[in-house]
Amino acid sequence: MNTCLKLTPPIKPMPVTTHYGGVISGYDDSQQCWVIDELYPAVGAASLLVKPGEGDKVCFVEMDGEYYITQVLLRQQQDDALLIESRVPLHWVAPTLQFTAFEKLELVSLNQIAVMGKNAMITASQSLIQQTENLIQKVGQCSLVARGLSRFSAKQQIITAEEDVRVDGKRINMG
Repeated sequence: MNTCLKLTPPIKPMPVTTHYGGVISGYDDSQQCWVIDELYPAVGAASLLVKPGEGDKVCFVEMDGEYYITQVLLRQQQDDALLIESRVPLHWVAPTLQFTAFEKLELVSLNQIAVMGKNAMITASQSLIQQTENLIQKVGQCSLVARGLSRFSAKQQIITAEEDVRVDGKRINMG
């Protein structure tokens, strides 16, 4: 009896033999790709969040005859905003997430912004401005304290209570 045991060769990942470096020389709108050194059309790798710009030094690889930009190594325009861009939804998950801006912080959405949490705090040292077509606030208890003037003005105003309405002041003007 002759038994032959055949072992399959170990499966190895596709090697990426070389990383290349180059300079972004432009963007080809027809192919939707960046052009590196005026020769190599390359798309950003899925993990590349920083959008390259013309003149940036980048690192790229070749796989299956395609070039992929993997890193932006040096920005040509140092004062240009660092643009993080994704073609798919971006979701950050962390125990703590903190954004700090020393000049200005903007959150912009063309559709909806949702802020949720067990506790929320908004602090402004000078002004807090809310502008909207409709404002609906639902609370269990509401306490508003103003050191100076508190003013509510409207074309029509309704104040209702199930039990008592109390108006207290040194002078009360009605009408």
